[in-house]
Amino acid sequence: MASGFQNTQSQLTPNYYRVTIDTSAWSTTAANNDSGGVEAWDYNYFATLNTTLNNSRRRARGNIRFNAILSQLGTGDNPEILDMTVMKAGPVAETAADHTSVSVTFTVGYYRESGVLGAWQQIINGTGGPGTFSDTSTALTSSAYELLSATNAATAIQNSIKEAVVRGITIGGSSGYSRSYRTYDPTGSQQYQESVTVTQPDTPANVWTKVTVSIIDTMTQQTS
Repeated sequence: MASGFQNTQSQLTPNYYRVTIDTSAWSTTAANNDSGGVEAWDYNYFATLNTTLNNSRRRARGNIRFNAILSQLGTGDNPEILDMTVMKAGPVAETAADHTSVSVTFTVGYYRESGVLGAWQQIINGTGGPGTFSDTSTALTSSAYELLSATNAATAIQNSIKEAVVRGITIGGSSGYSRSYRTYDPTGSQQYQESVTVTQPDTPANVWTKVTVSIIDTMTQQTS
């Protein structure tokens, strides 16, 4: 039965993939809809809150993009998300809501990789295929997961994860996507639930070059 496991040296080992997003070149201008990069946590995660409402809206845009990434990563199977790290300039970890990310990294794992590949083949390849990802040049195999070598299967999943991340980051395209989201106004210490609009920080093809997905060869399960 197909699954997200490799049979290597007589042991079943789950595949995990490390995602790295370089957000350093994207807008940090708080009033702009393309600002905010990718942010895993909203303003009230931090002890030091936003100093302006626009800065809070900027962080909300980053949150919306991250939520969109998680949604896209759920294509075909429920993902396991581990080891989230968000760095600001330095690089050092973010410690205040006004900070803006320069890099975001996390680990993704799936129990059933065959479902992930099949779902992305329907999206990318349609009824024909092979089609290409957001960079317009990388093709997705049209072969069933069960027919692929371990190396080719891992490559297909790596690129599918990368596509999911790119689509999440570029939610709204150039025209914009709006949703209700929590923001914070330090004037009066008010929390709002307001409509926040995001546009893509760059084109999908350019965002593709800012995302790296590498397979993690070994992971140790903590049992105690």
